[in-house]
This record gives sequence, C-alpha cells and structure tokens, in this order.
Amino acid sequence: METQVRTPQMVFMQPQRLIVPLFQRPYVWNQETQWEPLWEDVKRVAERVTAEPNGKHQPHFLGAVVLQQMPNQAGLMQQRTIIDGQQRLTTLQLLLDALSAQLIEAKALPCAARIEPLVTNAEPFCSKAEDRFKVWPTNRDRPAFNEVMAASAPVNHSSLKHRNERMVQAHRYFSEQVGEWLNMGGTDLVQIRAAAIERAARELVQLVVIDLAVDENAQEIFETLNARGAQLTAADLIKNFIFQRLLEADADVERSYEQYWKEFETEFWEVEVSVGRFRHPRSSVFLNHWLIAQTGEEVVAREVFDRFKRFADHDAGLSMQELLKRLHAAAAVYRNFIESASKESGLVDRLGLFGYPRGVREC
Repeated sequence: METQVRTPQMVFMQPQRLIVPLFQRPYVWNQETQWEPLWEDVKRVAERVTAEPNGKHQPHFLGAVVLQQMPNQAGLMQQRTIIDGQQRLTTLQLLLDALSAQLIEAKALPCAARIEPLVTNAEPFCSKAEDRFKVWPTNRDRPAFNEVMAASAPVNHSSLKHRNERMVQAHRYFSEQVGEWLNMGGTDLVQIRAAAIERAARELVQLVVIDLAVDENAQEIFETLNARGAQLTAADLIKNFIFQRLLEADADVERSYEQYWKEFETEFWEVEVSVGRFRHPRSSVFLNHWLIAQTGEEVVAREVFDRFKRFADHDAGLSMQELLKRLHAAAAVYRNFIESASKESGLVDRLGLFGYPRGVREC
C-alpha cells in the first residue's frame, strides 16, 4: 500500500482509467453540501493567485481517496478500481471538464489545453469509446456522465437528455460559477483570471491517494473506512458485499446487477421513510425486515450489515447468486404490500387492508 499527497494534475495526467465498481452506490453529492463548498475552496485559492500571481501559495486539501491497481497487459492503459472516494473523484472530473469548456469560451486556449489531459485520455490509448474518460462511474450514472462529459463547448445543459440527473446538474453548476467568476473583473482581466483558476484547479488543490496493490483486501478496507462512518446505508454496504463476492466468483456481475439489484436504486426504494423516531431509505428498511424474517432474530438498524454478512456466510446455505435472486423476489412482495397499504382512496384489497394504516408509515 502506497500513500501519497497528489494534485489533480498528478492524479489524472497519465493515461489511465479509474473505474467505479457497479456495486458502489450511485452519485449522490449535491450543491448545498458538496458542490458549493468545493467551488468556494477552489475559488478562494484562485483569488489568492489572482492577487499575487508570482507568489508561493499553500495548496488546499480536498480529502482522501483509495484506489486499487488492476492487472493489465503490458502496453495497455493502466486501470484502477476506486475503492473509496468515487464521489470526490467524479465531482473533480465534472468540475475540470466544466472549467475546460468555460476556458475555451473565454478564448483562454492555452489554459484549456492544460486542463484537457486531466479529463480525457489521448486517442492512441483508447480501444473503445468510453476509454476516453479518466473516471468511469457506476452503471446507473454512465449515461448522464457520458452525455455531459462528451458534450461540445459551450455546453447547452438544458438540451441534454439527462439534464435532470445530478451529474449534469453538477456540471452545469460548475460551468455557471466558473463563467461568472471569470467575468467578474471585466473583459480586461479575463485572461489573468483564467490563468489563476486553471492553476488553482490543476496544481493548488491536493488529495491523499492510498494506492493498493492488486492482492490487497479492498473489501476489508472499504468496510473499515465506511461501515462506522454512518454515511453509507445498510443497502449500500450490502450491495458492495454481494457484488464483491460475485466478482470473486467470476459471476456475470453486470447481468446480475441489471436483473436483481437495479430496482433498488429507483425512487421507490431510495425514498426515506419513518421507522419510529428515525428515517431510513426504504431499501434499508426492507433489508432489515427481510433479515428478521430469515433469522427469527431481532436485528436493529445499526446491525443490519453485520448480520447480513453472517447470514450470507454461515446461515443461508446458498450461493450469493441464489441469495440475490431471493432478495429480489422478496422485494417485489414487499413493494406490493407497501403500495397496497398506501392507497388513500378507492377500493382496498385484503393485502392493503392488512397493512393499513400502519403499513403507510412502515413501522
């Protein structure tokens, strides 16, 4: 395991692909909590550079990421799996791409040319279309990411098919903020400000990069970093666990995801519902109830992931593929129960009557 402090230029410059495994959660960062603070950090550094272009400036720390090397043949483009920090790395790519587009629009072409290699891999290294991207997100987010990152400058975000997706919204937010900042001092200062923001984004922000070797235990490190942080849900952690095991078993994880897990990342399952005094994503509530039904034990919310691991490894007596199929089937029954119990008007069938009104609150 190697740990280094790196700038975006050091992280992204060489031809490579940083791949988000499909078993990680989708992109969830938002403007208020993450995009705006990130932009304020970059802007603050850029303003220091604008005020003192030749001065020595302290870099700004953006956090840590964990990568794992993937085996690849000599001469092919290097690939790494993003074990932790996919939200941060993806957002940085969206910011850098939006910055590049705004620099082109401002006619600051040398600055844009220095940002471009941090966003796309050179054509000679690309054997397929998606190889052009430095970061390749999880399945759900790929259409939106691909569309906005491949759009020509100036990007018309409103015309994009995936304009309501978080990734497109993030790209739009950064585009608007960069454009406004570049023009704040009038046309005479645009080129000076362009050089400052380009340098700030490329050289003066830093990440701690933990780089794992191929044979190091990524699952254990992922759990250590996240399970106690209360930021990932039980469903997020269980998804990671299931698909990591399927990957180790050489299963067709893409097909398994599409058939049996993709449904859990729709609005019905992601909505937060009240359970007593707390609110949890419905997917996590379902998994809690399912575990109780399978084990006959009381399983509190904070123990769902650990109990699921024990059940899968010692109690179920099923392959991970079969366990995933059963989860999917049970989820369909659970959804039918909740939707039947949630009707506010019209006829209520026996199932809905059994669940009404407590089923509406999912207590």
